[in-house]
Amino acid sequence: MRTDDAWLSTLGPEMGRHREAIAAFAQLCADNRAVSSFSVGCSIGRGAGDALSDIDAAVGVSTVRGTAGAADVQDVEAWLLEALPALGEVVDVLRTGSDNNDFVIRQVFVQFSDRLQLDLAVIAEGEVRRGEAAPDFVPVFWREGAPNSTAGRSAHEVSPEQIREWAFLGWRALLDADKYLRRGSVWEAHQRVQDARDRIWMLWAAARGAAYPWHGLSQALDDSPDLLPPNIETTVAGLDAEDLRRAVVAAAQVLADSSAAAGTAWNAKLPSALADHTRRTLMDWPPSAR
Repeated sequence: MRTDDAWLSTLGPEMGRHREAIAAFAQLCADNRAVSSFSVGCSIGRGAGDALSDIDAAVGVSTVRGTAGAADVQDVEAWLLEALPALGEVVDVLRTGSDNNDFVIRQVFVQFSDRLQLDLAVIAEGEVRRGEAAPDFVPVFWREGAPNSTAGRSAHEVSPEQIREWAFLGWRALLDADKYLRRGSVWEAHQRVQDARDRIWMLWAAARGAAYPWHGLSQALDDSPDLLPPNIETTVAGLDAEDLRRAVVAAAQVLADSSAAAGTAWNAKLPSALADHTRRTLMDWPPSAR
């Protein structure tokens, strides 16, 4: 049984509450023989956390993968709920998750009264991602003899098919935004511009080789906060129909540029026909007579 006290000591003074909670939880895990590891990741794991960061973490359970180990995972989840008060005053808890023959996960989000937040995944030890699959996750506690899993694809890896899908969904969102503007539904148009922008961030993160590009904005900012998609600010608009129309047209250019960059980086076949159709549709404004 080992705990990474050296890593805990690297958390700055403003992270005192986080350090205290992580250390306490690591000790709880050490005392539960069903728990094989406890890892902390995301902003805190990569050394970019601050006083407002939530604790993103994973608890590995000493059990087999899949539904055969589901009961063990659920038992550890139940134990966790009983143990939470040892970390501080709990405001509320949300429990979610899924289970099938291949993958069982329980997710627990905890809000503490002092604003600390814990976002925890409980999974079989063999499902815990480490190494290239999760470069920002630090094993704070791990039990001797636990398998050194490297489950999952590289955090930087994206398939060409995924790039095409993100680009396709971006163009579809802009077509919808155009449709809603023609109907005069500015709220729906505003939402679809945001959806297109979400895809732009994913594509840009993928083009940059950022970790977890499917998380989009947060990963693009983590990778290169001063190097954003050119003219991304022009895609922002309020609820004014004319301003939204301008943002939709601007987003089409930013999406095209980000798609091209990601397509080149990952050798992806882009949805060029849909892109051309979308841009022709956007140019037909005011609507031509039919």
